[in-house]
Amino acid sequence: MINDVLGIINLGEREEYIKELTEVRPIAAVPFGGRYRMIDFTLSNMINSGIDYIGIILKDKFHSLNDHIGPGKSWDLDRKTGGLRMLYPNIEPNPTQIAIGDLPVLRDNFNFVLRTSKTHVLFTRSSYIGNIDYNPAYRHHVDSDSDITILTRHIIRGRDRVDLLGLDIVSQENGELGIGRNLGNQDEFDLSVEMYFLKKEVFVEIVTEAVEAGKEAYLKRAIIDRLRNYQVSTFTLDSDILPIHSLQSYYNASMQILDPAYADYLFYRHGKIYTKVKDAPSTMYLGKTDVNNTLIANGCIIEGTVENSIIFRGVTIGRNTVVRNSIVFQDVTIGEDCNINNCVFDKNVVVGNRKVLMGDGGLPYVIKKGVVIK
Repeated sequence: MINDVLGIINLGEREEYIKELTEVRPIAAVPFGGRYRMIDFTLSNMINSGIDYIGIILKDKFHSLNDHIGPGKSWDLDRKTGGLRMLYPNIEPNPTQIAIGDLPVLRDNFNFVLRTSKTHVLFTRSSYIGNIDYNPAYRHHVDSDSDITILTRHIIRGRDRVDLLGLDIVSQENGELGIGRNLGNQDEFDLSVEMYFLKKEVFVEIVTEAVEAGKEAYLKRAIIDRLRNYQVSTFTLDSDILPIHSLQSYYNASMQILDPAYADYLFYRHGKIYTKVKDAPSTMYLGKTDVNNTLIANGCIIEGTVENSIIFRGVTIGRNTVVRNSIVFQDVTIGEDCNINNCVFDKNVVVGNRKVLMGDGGLPYVIKKGVVIK
């Protein structure tokens, strides 16, 4: 088990292609899989691998994340030594002076890194989810005496993977490793999953140089620009990774867990995925209910037909209503005699009787949080 690593989760992800779900929350707090949030996977992977001191670099819209994580009790991170630290941005009195990027946040909270006795850093995102054991990658990082180890996932038939367009790939030029952009021209490549092991002194050096130079706003860019200055290696993960950076990739990833074998991998392979505990009664199935190939959380009332869908806690689906190929977040109420297909309902949506809501099959139709459709 890893006991000499500081975990840093960077929430400065791009959100322009998933803004329908991130208008009121960061990607890390987007609900997933009926009862989880995206960040649950990263936190659980770190804890299951033995990383017990974790910092989260926050950007904005962090209230829902604070409510979900709290002091970290659900992940055994509510400790006097180590545990969980939220790294907040400084709030400027003039909104036009708010700093751009994650480097200013890290700069303002840098004592968090300097004071720790850990000698290595795992720097990662919350938008790449999987069930990962970090121990083999860490052993490779230490045994190879690498300054930086880039974690990758080998991709085949890459031209068919539209969901990977625009993501980082690890390339080699003139014997040097670099990180480029996937433009869909390669059929086989190593995808960077934006997870890096670094020696602590290397991490401190990169951040200090980047802050002093003032040319970069983002830590990932600072690391990539300085790869040639260090001993860099790669480690290929054997765990499947779901990159979630758009509404379509979120929808496709969600639908994958309807396969029991994939769900068993994602939630249990290298350890259980933990989340905030919420007590609720069992789901009630009333009348002529028909449920097929669907994941339904507790606390729901189902009176209609549900197929190929994911239903979160506290959802009510009325009589004679049909819900297909959809994702329904917590505390949504759908009335009677409705026809719902290829939709994503955010929290607290209310849909009246006899409504028809459908996506086009290529992109789900999103109903934003708290919307009432009479």
